[in-house]
Amino acid sequence: MLKNFVRFSSVLRPIQNEQKRSFLTIINQGFEGYRTTFGQNPVHLKPGLRLSIPILHDVQKVDVREAGMTVDKIDAYTKDNVPVQLSAVLFYQVKNAYKACFEVSDYRSGIRSVGTSSLRSIVGQFEYDQIIGDRNKINKEWLIVVGDSIEHWGIQTTKAEIQSFGPLDASVAKTLEKQMDAERDRRQQELNTRAKINISEGEKQSTILQSEGSLIAAKNLADANFLTMQKHAEGKKYSIEQETQALCQQLEIISKQLNNDPHLTVQYLLARKRFEELQAIANGQNNSTYFINNQTEGVHSLKLFADLIKKDL
Repeated sequence: MLKNFVRFSSVLRPIQNEQKRSFLTIINQGFEGYRTTFGQNPVHLKPGLRLSIPILHDVQKVDVREAGMTVDKIDAYTKDNVPVQLSAVLFYQVKNAYKACFEVSDYRSGIRSVGTSSLRSIVGQFEYDQIIGDRNKINKEWLIVVGDSIEHWGIQTTKAEIQSFGPLDASVAKTLEKQMDAERDRRQQELNTRAKINISEGEKQSTILQSEGSLIAAKNLADANFLTMQKHAEGKKYSIEQETQALCQQLEIISKQLNNDPHLTVQYLLARKRFEELQAIANGQNNSTYFINNQTEGVHSLKLFADLIKKDL
């Protein structure tokens, strides 16, 4: 009798410890689900309380919110064979829950594997200095590569960011520091050389421009002097022509007054010249005496000049 009770109790114990199963499931906000019946005929489940019969149904839930995945301490080599270690974060979002459920067994694990391998490959395409100087370029490249790889899973990458990047150990860091110091010195010397070349070139151009300016100024001065002399000569020529014309008119008038006698005309002109000289001597400050060698001719000429003046008056 006791043996039969023990056997009965051992049969009932597993039934008492068996987990209770619910005929309902909850799809939270921000999630989508697919329910299959005996592994087929998937039905799309939106957020809310949904029917899920054990053994008959199987429900897969997918988070369709944007999520981030951290990739820690990846060892890689740059293009110039520098061993580095880096950490990064990748943001993604499920755009097609059906593909995320049935096109890949575990899309999270797949994203992590693709992200890790592609990041190592991309780091190998850049030199160490390029990654240090511009991380945005490698971030964009990584985002594109991962996005193209997981797009057929119904998942879209939204953002990629390298959080930390550096040499793998201290010895490599010291070697890189020395190389960077040498490179900075080389670049500084190159900049100084270029600056000196630019200064020399500037001085050369300045000298050339000054020489050209002096040449143009000398040419302009010579042209100005030539034009001044030309204008002065033209003015003097015009003045002589006017004086000559006036003298000819005077001679013509005097000749008519003297009955066209050339001898008397010449005497008149001589007398007039003597009169002008005497007048200048008389008006001078230091001269008070004037000597006439040929008194008869001089007096006669002056008398002739005076007679003509009286006729004019």
